[in-house]
Parts: sequence; structure tokens; C-alpha cells
Amino acid sequence: MSEEDKNSREQDGMSADIVAIPKDGELRRFFERLLETGTLKVNDGGQEFLIKISRSQMTNEARDFLAGGGPVSE
Repeated sequence: MSEEDKNSREQDGMSADIVAIPKDGELRRFFERLLETGTLKVNDGGQEFLIKISRSQMTNEARDFLAGGGPVSE
């Protein structure tokens, strides 16, 4: 594989499954909208995808909730 064939993220030493969000531009606007809503439906030429966002690290509050198990009390 030549240097030209490599993914630019691989050349930068960045993992292939991580996308850096720029400070400005269309990707930034998309990401901010996704953060606001939590989920977005994306249509790409007739195919529809559901994009759902979640943090890569769990908060202590979420960890405690999951450790409690069972239904949520009302």
C-alpha cells in the first residue's frame, strides 16, 4: 500500500474509528444538532439511517442506576 492509498487519519496517527469534529462547518452543525436531539434520521439516496449519540464514558450517576437493576420506581 502506498502512502497515497492510506487514510489521512492513519497518516496522522489517528484511529480509523475516530472522527475529529472541526470548530466550524457542516459537520460541526450536524454534530451540534445531534447533541441537541440525541438521535437523527439521515436519508442517503433512498436509504434511511438512524444516528444515535451516546458518550464513550459512563457517568457515575448512570453507573449507579444500572447497578441498581430492576424497573424505575415512580
